[in-house]
Amino acid sequence: MALAGEDESINHLSVTTVQIPSGPASDPLSWLPETSSDELYWFWEIPEEETSWIGIGEVVSLSFEGPERFTDASNNFEKITDLIDWEAPVGAPPPRFAVGFSFDEKSNNKDWDFLGNSRLVFPKFQILKIGGDTWLTSTNTSLKEAPMLPSPAPIQPDDTEPKLAANEEDREHYKNLVTTALNEIQNGDLEKAVPCRRLFIDQKPVLQKLLSSLRNSYPGCATFCVHKDGNAFVGSTPERLASARDSKLYTAALAGSAPRSSDDALDSALSQGLLTSPKERNEHVLVVEEIIRRLNSLGLEAKATRDTTIMKLNGIQHLYTPINSKLDPNMNLFDVVEALHPTPAVSGHPLKRANDLRQKYESFDRGWFAGPIGWLDISGAGEFRVALRSGLVNKEGTTLFAGAGVVAGSDPERELIETDMKLKAMLDHIMAQPEDKADE
Repeated sequence: MALAGEDESINHLSVTTVQIPSGPASDPLSWLPETSSDELYWFWEIPEEETSWIGIGEVVSLSFEGPERFTDASNNFEKITDLIDWEAPVGAPPPRFAVGFSFDEKSNNKDWDFLGNSRLVFPKFQILKIGGDTWLTSTNTSLKEAPMLPSPAPIQPDDTEPKLAANEEDREHYKNLVTTALNEIQNGDLEKAVPCRRLFIDQKPVLQKLLSSLRNSYPGCATFCVHKDGNAFVGSTPERLASARDSKLYTAALAGSAPRSSDDALDSALSQGLLTSPKERNEHVLVVEEIIRRLNSLGLEAKATRDTTIMKLNGIQHLYTPINSKLDPNMNLFDVVEALHPTPAVSGHPLKRANDLRQKYESFDRGWFAGPIGWLDISGAGEFRVALRSGLVNKEGTTLFAGAGVVAGSDPERELIETDMKLKAMLDHIMAQPEDKADE
């Protein structure tokens, strides 16, 4: 069977899962190499859900682009799954595919070439920890060695000032983006825009140490890393795009932001201000309504499952509304991701006009930033997050990305400060890390 233009040598995947005893190898992060490797490594962890996973190597690795990329990924996922002969003890978790998509259906920035526009990977080895149990899954091969040392302890993040790391020209450019969006909103051509900015620093973090600190600081987020040949896309994102398990679909609206404070009374006041702000509430309601509309257009009966609350993270807090639905058995997670991406929380609304403005004025290719990233197992369960609070690492240094929602009533200076808060989530941890000198 040919797979998306590949040769026909892959006609059977012998997949075996065994349990790993406690020790260094039972932590998936300990498998990430300290130095550059030509193998692809794909890490994913949500500490609050007691799940951690790493995929190593590529038994099958397919890239897609263009308007049919979600359909192509779905079709190839089904084809590859049909080739799998899985042997495992009772109770072992199903093998996973790693999946990621760039923000746009076409991406031309060479910095993202190591990932491609979109990628579907079935790893050679994968280590999955759920609760207190860790499982090793191997495909068409057997393991030669396992890590003997534990993953590094987290490092206390710095308290950085993102505005000091950026030049004034870039900051003014971002405020001009916000002003342009506000003019479009005032003219009635747009309800919401999400202009983004980037920040380059000549610091290359040691990935193992960075991921250890990110998962420690953001236990409710999905900490992720895709790493190959000295390049990495890494982050810790709070925003669930779509999760499927037991024939149920889970997503959420996350829009509207405010800073945090170490003073409990002030922090509570900031939360209350966020909940009662007409500007922030209007922005949030727009996202909630559009997510529900798109899911209903698939024939699902989506609804918000509780009132809007506050999601509190280190340094920032957001308005949060969970949205759930039963999942049609004839529908897979790729169908849902295609319908939802990009949500108004990262794109704006209406989508076409917001995209036109972004492509005309934003001045850079988003690559995989704010795109769907996650995993899907052979049973059809899986989770995709929006790749926010993230950075692209290469031999030159690290590029961080952040955006802010612009609606009627937004202020350019305040939106710039909001992007500083979001950049700080990664910048604090990177500046606290020892620099990776391996490729110098």
